[in-house]
Amino acid sequence: MQEFSHADVKRFQDVRRLVGPRDMLIAGGTDLVPLMRDGLAAPRTVVDLKPVRGGAALRAASTGATIGALALVADVAADTRMKRWFPALADACLVVGSAQIRNLATIGGNLCQRIRCWYFRQRVPCHKTGAAGCPAVAGLNEQLAVFGTGPCHAPHPSDPAVALAALNARVYVRRRSGRTARLSIAELYATAATRRDAETVLGAGEVIEKIAVPAAFAGARQVYIKTAQREMFDFALVSVCVVRPKRRGSAPRIVLGGVAPRPWEVAVRDGGSGAAWVERLADAAVRGAAPLSQNAYKIEIARNLIREALLRT
Repeated sequence: MQEFSHADVKRFQDVRRLVGPRDMLIAGGTDLVPLMRDGLAAPRTVVDLKPVRGGAALRAASTGATIGALALVADVAADTRMKRWFPALADACLVVGSAQIRNLATIGGNLCQRIRCWYFRQRVPCHKTGAAGCPAVAGLNEQLAVFGTGPCHAPHPSDPAVALAALNARVYVRRRSGRTARLSIAELYATAATRRDAETVLGAGEVIEKIAVPAAFAGARQVYIKTAQREMFDFALVSVCVVRPKRRGSAPRIVLGGVAPRPWEVAVRDGGSGAAWVERLADAAVRGAAPLSQNAYKIEIARNLIREALLRT
């Protein structure tokens, strides 16, 4: 690892003053430290967000939820109010990595983590490391994306992002200008075609301050299901979050994880019930998938998880 300086901030608004193009933010460090160790990140200065006052505040009620970006993933998973009003998000946080990871990782950092593609992490020349093309296309691609792919085919690894997208959450970002932007989960993520050095739209000196979940889905029927190679500690091969609006007959919100470079929202036109409706919706959800040579199995897993999630809600 290269030498670097260290600085603390006590307010989110100070980030824009301290963080330049060659600097990086750290909170839990569960992603940045491995990136630095593996030579994928070499910041001049590491700016620590942990001292930010109120940055880990957590509130959940029938009127919605507010989650400070520095809230630990473990705390979101264990919060009794979150489990009552937004159980899908609590469950998504509960299956992030190991207990040790959850007790270090922050919710904001989890949303901003880098891709876990083997080629990228081993610094094999690829689109994300500054080269051309994706070696996984003709190589090992069984864990990669089947939707929205190219020029990078790595899926985004966040579990909470999938649940937050289904819950129509908004991410509050402190811009370098000093203003605060309010982004949907879909708006938070950049395409690989437009950005190589990160998976979000955040620029140098910009930081997530908090995440807000609207009251509309508080207490609604909702579920998060994840399939991984190992039951614990692993990233999702496929995951799904289904949220049923409280209004009878409204279309459910369905978001898939592990299958695209960002949480993949499934377009659903109407609500319904019954086995035939579930089958129709599950089939339509995976239409348009473009699997690589070794990951077509993800389509069937996605179809089955959607069926299960709809039946459980």
